[in-house]
Amino acid sequence: MSEEIDEYTQEGDSSIPEVAHLDDEEFLSHCRDQLEDAKDFLENHLAPHRSDAIDVYHQKEYGDEEQGRSQYIDSTLRDTVNSILPSLLKIFTSSERVLEFMPRQPEDEPFALQATDYVRHCLNESNFYNVLHDAMKDALVVGSGFVKYFYEYAKEVEGYSYTGLDDDTLAALMQDDQIEISSIDSRPIASGSDMSPEEMPMIHDIEVKRRSNKGKFRLECIPPEEILFNRRSKGFGDPSTDLIAHRRVVTVSDLVALGYQKEDFIDFAGDTYDLDQAEEFYSRRPEIQGKEGLAYQEASKRLLYTELYIKADYDLDDFTEIRRVGIVGPNFDKILMNEPVNEFPFVHLTPYREPHDAVGAGLFDILRDIQKTKTQIMRGMLDSLSLSIFPRMSFIDGQVSVSDLMNVETGSLIRMRTGDAVKPLTVPFVGQQAQGILNYFSEITENRTGISKASLGLDPSSLMSSSPIAVSGTLSAAQLKIEYIARNFAETALKPLYQGILKLIVQHQDRETMIRLRNEWVPMNPAAWDTGYDVMINVALGGGDENLRMQALQVIAAKQEEIIKTVGPDNPLVNVQQYSNTLRKMTELSGFKNSEEFFKDPAKEPPREPEPEKPSPEEMQMQMMQMQVQLAKGQLELDQMRLQLDEDKAQTDAALKSAEIETDAQIKLQELSAKYNQSIDTTQLRGMIETNREMIRQQGLLEAAKINKQGD
Repeated sequence: MSEEIDEYTQEGDSSIPEVAHLDDEEFLSHCRDQLEDAKDFLENHLAPHRSDAIDVYHQKEYGDEEQGRSQYIDSTLRDTVNSILPSLLKIFTSSERVLEFMPRQPEDEPFALQATDYVRHCLNESNFYNVLHDAMKDALVVGSGFVKYFYEYAKEVEGYSYTGLDDDTLAALMQDDQIEISSIDSRPIASGSDMSPEEMPMIHDIEVKRRSNKGKFRLECIPPEEILFNRRSKGFGDPSTDLIAHRRVVTVSDLVALGYQKEDFIDFAGDTYDLDQAEEFYSRRPEIQGKEGLAYQEASKRLLYTELYIKADYDLDDFTEIRRVGIVGPNFDKILMNEPVNEFPFVHLTPYREPHDAVGAGLFDILRDIQKTKTQIMRGMLDSLSLSIFPRMSFIDGQVSVSDLMNVETGSLIRMRTGDAVKPLTVPFVGQQAQGILNYFSEITENRTGISKASLGLDPSSLMSSSPIAVSGTLSAAQLKIEYIARNFAETALKPLYQGILKLIVQHQDRETMIRLRNEWVPMNPAAWDTGYDVMINVALGGGDENLRMQALQVIAAKQEEIIKTVGPDNPLVNVQQYSNTLRKMTELSGFKNSEEFFKDPAKEPPREPEPEKPSPEEMQMQMMQMQVQLAKGQLELDQMRLQLDEDKAQTDAALKSAEIETDAQIKLQELSAKYNQSIDTTQLRGMIETNREMIRQQGLLEAAKINKQGD
């Protein structure tokens, strides 16, 4: 085995250990051998069967039609598919959380809830409804539907044209690094001005290109003929799957946008490619064959590009790992890209699983014999009806004008020599006898698929003539078979799809982002999430129809309300969260996706502060005694403050009275002096005033002492 040794050295550092791996030619040869075997498995075993299923679904001719006989083709397969598909889509799109992540540790619970919401948001942003619709329809018709999920970094070029821009706006556009101006047409704003051309303001019409290289999550429904996998595979999630490849026709521009150099693959580009000659593709799109024009530009030329995911011991360590390999050419001629990955980014939907086999059964497998038989019966009935209405004619040769006889216009004349020259060969209509056979095969169809007029509510006579229990049994049996298909889709496809998308989000989005959920902007930080969350599927088998589930939820809600009213919200049977779950489930079952528009989720509300515990009687008595002591202290302080105020008031009153006496004395002295026009000796008088003032002060002190004594 040839090996290629890569040696990496850095200046000043010891050499990095040598890495051995397969050389490119040997690895390409290994990939080509595996792809050729998978292609043979597809073209010789899977494709003919799928092509027949597509032909039957589109009611194409069987090839046994006879000229002049009925060409009727029954539509049992198409009718059944179109009857089941709406119910399946309703199951997966009517509720916000058909699948949800479950935490593995108590601290993971808020992150698991965020991961569920964010994955659902990414699916909706990636056209999830259309992808799911197409994949389910492929699965119902041919037995296999394929979905690919991936995170893609691709260059995008968008063209715009602007007219009437002023100089400032043009300058702002030119400063944008992502904008490239491809053409510009400038002209003066107004003509006939005295301003020079250099000074005159201009307006501009421009054409620009905006180049960007953004990463985004993508979801695609892959046509079955574009998927290759090894024939020993037991399922895409089974270890027996060694390779899965997606081969498709792309343009040179598509590969350049993915970052490949045009010189590496331009030799394989052209106008013809064998994938369009595939049997399945021809059955699905016969109008494309040979109808496309030749590419007139190199960027529009097409080539076959295969994105291969293969298990291989590329680094020769005796352990196989999954490699993502990009190969171009009709014969898998050249490797453009080779890198390690951790999983196959594909999921496979099949309605009726087969043990130990990746390929399951579709409705075509259980209905093709019925459709073919009903086609033959209906053709016979229509031929009998046609012969009874337009019988064959017998005539005597030479006695009748054959041209008149061949004219089937109403009221046309027939020329004949004798009256009995023409006789109709009357054939009675015998289609009534075949009606019972048709009804029998219709019953077989109902038994195999569960779809009937009664289950669809289209047969009021049978529903009205049956008891409620019988009607419920009919509807439940049909719903059970549809839910069986839904559970297969959820387990084999939707569950690994959710897990794979979560891994991509955590791997490629390492910063917080804001998304709009239920009319609110919510921050999401995928870096804190665990990629190993379990996925719980909320698609139950045997749950009955929606009316029965709604009735059951109403009974549960009534019991919960009774318990909460009787025992209180803190009872050992039902809490507010469980009651909220019931109300929100009833809302979702009524067809409203966002139940939080009607009822809040208590788990998202901020926690309330715990109510203080009630004290014991001893503690209450102790608290009462402490309160009495505090009241007594407060009363004592109030009394002291009142006494102090009274004392201050007494002193203030004495001072005021003393000042009043002195003022009156001064006024009288001035009056006497003015009356007798002579000065008066005030020494004796002032002595008397001082004596009165001292007596008033002593009286105030005596009153204050009495107040203090009363306070004690």
